[in-house]
Amino acid sequence: MGKSTYRALVIASLGIPILGMLAEYGFDLVPQELADLSQSLLMQSEVGPMDWIFLLAFSVVLVLCLIAFYGMLRFRAWAPRFTLWSSVATWVVACFSPPIILSGLGHSTSTLGCVLFGAVLALPYYSPEVRELFWPSTPEA
Repeated sequence: MGKSTYRALVIASLGIPILGMLAEYGFDLVPQELADLSQSLLMQSEVGPMDWIFLLAFSVVLVLCLIAFYGMLRFRAWAPRFTLWSSVATWVVACFSPPIILSGLGHSTSTLGCVLFGAVLALPYYSPEVRELFWPSTPEA
């Protein structure tokens, strides 16, 4: 696997879910009754300290994911391990997120993005060609 193929996988793992979200909100794929119910449930609760902590944690995770995305695209030696740990942080923060309603398209594009991201994360460790891109071996003299 070459650099451009791997970079295409990295971009697709982020781009496909974003396109799915844009399509979901652009074409109103969630029925209006469900969207109204979700909105009313969010509006019934008042904003508390935990909401601010979640917002701060989400912001930190977003920055970590952008750094990991850059590192994976540029084949930095620190990127696979950093991406793994930022993924764990994302999972922990996602456990405390409020419920969301997705259409079939939103759910499937999100799932496809997660699957591609898993491949992006595993390839540096299991593919000799991709491993060489991140950790080039030095020829012995």
